[in-house]
Amino acid sequence: MFFVKKYLFVLYALLIMIVFSCKKDKDESSPSIIFHSPAENQSYNVFDIATVNATVIDDNKIVSINVNLLDNQHNNAHAAVSVNVSSSPSFTFNIAYYLDNIHLETGIYFLQITAFDGENTSRKIQQIFITEAPKVLKSVYVTSMLNSSATSISIIDTTTNMLNVYRTFSGDYLAAASNSYFQYYYKCGNINGAFNGVDLTYDLLKFTINPTVTSMPFFTGFYSTQKTNYVALRSGYIRGYDYLGNIVYGANAISGNYAEQLITNSNYLIAEEKDLTTGIGTLATYYPSGSLQQQMSLNQDVLAFCEKDYANVFVFGNSAGQGVIQLFDRTNNFLWNPYPSPLATGSILSVVQISSTDYLIAHSNGTIYKYQYQITSLLPYLSGYTAVQLKYDDVNNHLYIVEDGKITVVNYNTLAVEKTLLSSEHIKSVDLLYNK
Repeated sequence: MFFVKKYLFVLYALLIMIVFSCKKDKDESSPSIIFHSPAENQSYNVFDIATVNATVIDDNKIVSINVNLLDNQHNNAHAAVSVNVSSSPSFTFNIAYYLDNIHLETGIYFLQITAFDGENTSRKIQQIFITEAPKVLKSVYVTSMLNSSATSISIIDTTTNMLNVYRTFSGDYLAAASNSYFQYYYKCGNINGAFNGVDLTYDLLKFTINPTVTSMPFFTGFYSTQKTNYVALRSGYIRGYDYLGNIVYGANAISGNYAEQLITNSNYLIAEEKDLTTGIGTLATYYPSGSLQQQMSLNQDVLAFCEKDYANVFVFGNSAGQGVIQLFDRTNNFLWNPYPSPLATGSILSVVQISSTDYLIAHSNGTIYKYQYQITSLLPYLSGYTAVQLKYDDVNNHLYIVEDGKITVVNYNTLAVEKTLLSSEHIKSVDLLYNK
């Protein structure tokens, strides 16, 4: 028994020595970081190179160093660059950090150095200012149909002023959109046409979602945002797809209904829905999760939703063949008429938003009206156009007026005609692709 106790005592003593030895060897000192450049608040443009020069010092060793860019909320804004550490415990480096993210917006950013010594991490930031890249119109895509079984995408050749066919799809057309953020083009069919996504940078068809073909429409609604494409099905499903065609959102229309026009407002989805039997309309609002929040009756056939602000959406359409302008207050689930006078006799054909309060409305009487919410004004803007679509280029201040087989480009301010393009096909839409 004596020998057992002596053995345990020795064992405990050894354990205590080991513990204290480990504590003594533990590195509790973090690396220190000294910025030499850039200077505080130095200014750059997107696509510039920021020269990052700094010294990292540690009392033991330096394992890794990384440089990255943070936005003004200290979230990652650009790719991290790893520095090749060649000496320790003191190391001075000089690297070129390329600000080649075209989506960086004008504002304050922070270049961050992160140093790791194997146990401890240190970070230090240097404030800089970045000016965003100018927005540039790259291409104009025209979607048209020769017949009900073929849809064409063409590009306007700015040199010859001609339409050059870029790609063709089998099937019909419901809607199309270009996405400047990802440099994609999307086309959604109706009865027999698929929902397609094309990578314009590499000219690749990235995904195809085929309809179940019957005598009835399969796709009934389409709305594209910078990050998500919302597609409505006659079955009642409303699905959100990312730019690669992956489902990222799901909602169900009210029982017995299907969605047509769609828009998002502060991450809430707003849908014009139709009863499958009666065709009676309902305005439905969905939480960001996809569950139904609220609904109300709708007495117009919606042509276009336009977001006024974070809680209000303009609703343009027709009721019994007569044009209607309404404003939807989402937070109070309230729909009202902001323009008190009757519109001209006839129907609205298309609408384009110029600003949060200014809109152009193409009317069946051949006149395009300018509606200004702030001063409650609705006045003739242009005449002689039966426009199935209006598209506004805010970079060049051009208005694209789309008729069945004709596109007219007009200077928004002077109203001078810049160019006219003719097509033997039925032009459905014009989509503008910018550099970002």
